[in-house]
Amino acid sequence: LSATEGPRVTQCYAEAERRYLAIKEEVKSRAALLDEAVSQSAQFHDKMDPLLETLEAAVQRLRQPPPVAAEVEKIREQLAEHRAQGLELDKLLPSFSALCARGEELISRAAHDDPAAQAVHSRLLRLRSLWDEIRQRAEERESKLNDVLDLASKFWADMAALLSTLRDSQDIVKELEDPGVDPSLIKQQIEAAEAIKAETDGLREELEFVRTLGADLIFACGETEKPEVKKTIDEALPFSRHTLSKLQTLQ
Repeated sequence: LSATEGPRVTQCYAEAERRYLAIKEEVKSRAALLDEAVSQSAQFHDKMDPLLETLEAAVQRLRQPPPVAAEVEKIREQLAEHRAQGLELDKLLPSFSALCARGEELISRAAHDDPAAQAVHSRLLRLRSLWDEIRQRAEERESKLNDVLDLASKFWADMAALLSTLRDSQDIVKELEDPGVDPSLIKQQIEAAEAIKAETDGLREELEFVRTLGADLIFACGETEKPEVKKTIDEALPFSRHTLSKLQTLQ
């Protein structure tokens, strides 16, 4: 090589080597990024699978919940169990949020038509759909349990109070059916009869109200619970009507 060609060849060689090293470094960097993306994608799916399985099981329970009980204590137990399950699901919120963030990150790094990114997007949609459905159904379940609890509390308490009042009235009626001889006793019997007369219409209204509560409770509770409520009403109504008829004869 001539004196002028030597430096130029050396310069070209150096430039080619620089480009080669730059390309090599870029390929290495891209390979590292690809390895990282593959690793993150694998971790994403590994963590997604058990969470999806847990949420799918939870949503199935909420889609087919146990029948609502009719007895107050049993409803309270159902409500406590439902809330405990809700607390367990709340513990999954950090994992849910982290997976959503990781999935969005993977999608943002991928090409628009990347099948892997589309698969991540599809699984994210499924995850969020399950989470939203669980929240909605859990709220609806708790609301229903609270409503039936209020209804059952009123029905059983009012039924007990009505039967107690009617039994007391029945005892008084029996005493009035055996008139006294002593004037003071007769006066007491007359006053008692007048008091019962004043209460009769109110007791009839109370009986109708309790019967309506019972019908509402039968409608609201589960199929397996309905016979017990109906039995209670069927046993109470004849006694109530018989006692009220007795009271009516005093008028």
